[in-house]
Amino acid sequence: MIEHLTLGEFAVAFLMSLAALCAFVWGAATGAFRGMEAIKHQVLRVEGIKEEVGAASRRGAGAPLAEAPRGGNRR
Repeated sequence: MIEHLTLGEFAVAFLMSLAALCAFVWGAATGAFRGMEAIKHQVLRVEGIKEEVGAASRRGAGAPLAEAPRGGNRR
């Protein structure tokens, strides 16, 4: 009985990984991964965060982009 349950778990895991691979291939084929910089700037504009040109090089890798707003606007 346990062998059948284990086989079922592997089958589900295989199907889920196959679905993830198909989603990745579909996204790559349709160009979903192009223009990431434009999307990043659109998100920053909507969130109200200002990014300076070249700020990443001055603050170093791994430093936060901006401080989180304090108080208010919680959901």
